[in-house]
Amino acid sequence: MLNLVSTPIGNLNDISLRAIDVIKNSDYLYAEDTRNVKKLLNFINVKIPCKSFHEHNEEKVTLDIVKQLNNGKMVSVVSDAGTPSISDPGYRLITKCISENIKYTLIPGPSSVISAMVMSGLPSNRFAFYGFVPRKLSDKREFFENLDTETKTSIFFESSKRILDTLKNIKDLLKPDRRISVCKEMTKIHENITRGTVSEIIRFMEENQSNIKGEMVIVIEGKIKKAAIPVINSRIRKEFLAKLSASDSAKLISLITGENKREVYKKLIQS
Repeated sequence: MLNLVSTPIGNLNDISLRAIDVIKNSDYLYAEDTRNVKKLLNFINVKIPCKSFHEHNEEKVTLDIVKQLNNGKMVSVVSDAGTPSISDPGYRLITKCISENIKYTLIPGPSSVISAMVMSGLPSNRFAFYGFVPRKLSDKREFFENLDTETKTSIFFESSKRILDTLKNIKDLLKPDRRISVCKEMTKIHENITRGTVSEIIRFMEENQSNIKGEMVIVIEGKIKKAAIPVINSRIRKEFLAKLSASDSAKLISLITGENKREVYKKLIQS
């Protein structure tokens, strides 16, 4: 049996009783960074050998885990923080288990994506998760161009070393008045959520650079769709004029279409 175990994103007290029980009863435990997991194991007072499972050894370790599972062992995979396979190794392992009909389950728990979405104060009925910002310049440009047209609230990760450059890219490629939220140290003592427009947050970050530490979750409001402007053709304009004065017709058409009232009036008296 494979267990995908969610772990705290900051505050170790957020570990669930079920997660503790599953880890305690596992034959093998795998994690992206064994040093981080040792802190958690010490906190819950569980002694179990922990092996590395990261992007550089994912292919090989996936085969090792599948072999252990086929031998009837209980294997647990944990994330450094949050849920395994969400911007973490695990996707290949899950697809391998599906293809070989190996039973697996998820032990749910804290999520930095969901936490940031809720804490941002931005619309949460529809949102898209984009993972980490790409490093390559061409990929990065495409990444932000996608964000520019995204109508759903967007969420992605960025490191403190690159956060200012990323915010400036957002300002250049998206509208500077787009509302965003930058979340750091979530669930910890120094949890901080900065909300505002892109321009406001850049200014705040530049004034408080000593406090920019750790991994951050950025939430950006979706692009607001402009309402389609009704088209008032010449026939309809004539019908307005047949019942109303040019001035009243212009006022009413302006309210319906959003066109400038003076411009509408000029068109009416010229028609």
